[in-house]
Amino acid sequence: MKNKHISSLSRKRDRQALEQRRFKAIKLHKKGFSQYRIAKELKVSFEAVSNWVEVYKQKGLKGLKTQGQPGPKSPLTDNDRRKLKAAILKGPQNFGYDTGIWTLQRIAAVIRKLTKTTFKTTQTWRIVTALGFSCQKPVARAKERNEAKIQTWKLRTFPRLKKMGTEASVFTGLS
Repeated sequence: MKNKHISSLSRKRDRQALEQRRFKAIKLHKKGFSQYRIAKELKVSFEAVSNWVEVYKQKGLKGLKTQGQPGPKSPLTDNDRRKLKAAILKGPQNFGYDTGIWTLQRIAAVIRKLTKTTFKTTQTWRIVTALGFSCQKPVARAKERNEAKIQTWKLRTFPRLKKMGTEASVFTGLS
C-alpha cells in the first residue's frame, strides 16, 4: 500500500464536527456501550474514547467543548482581510511596483502599509491562500509580441496551411 502525502491544508479540521463526535461518544457511554464498541462505532481509537470519558468524568460536557482555533488570535480583522484581497486584485502596479507580478515580499509590504502589521513570508503565504489565491507562474512573452498578427495567423493562415498539409499528404500517399 502506498503512503500518500497529505498537505496540512487538506487536513483542516471541522472543530464543530469533532465536538459533536465527542458528545455522541458520551451519549453512547451513558447508554451503557463499552468504550471498545463506541470506538468501533465512531471509527476512532479506543484511547480517544477513554480520554473523552475521563475528561467527561472530571469536567462534564464543558470539558469536551471545542477550544477554538489553536494559537494566538490573528492580528488581521475581517475588514483587514477584505482590504487586502481588494488590494491584491487591483494589482501591484497600483502600489508603485514596476511589474504586474505579486511576490510574497510585495504582499507583506502591502499588508504592512494597510494594517501596520508585519508578517514573515510563511505567514504571508498562509494569509494569501486563506484569501483564496494560489501560486501562479507568469507566462513569459516576448516584448516584440504582436497580438493582432498572432490572431490573424491563428485564424487565417494556420487553417489554410493545415488544409494544404492534408491535401498534400493525400496526393503523396503520406496520410
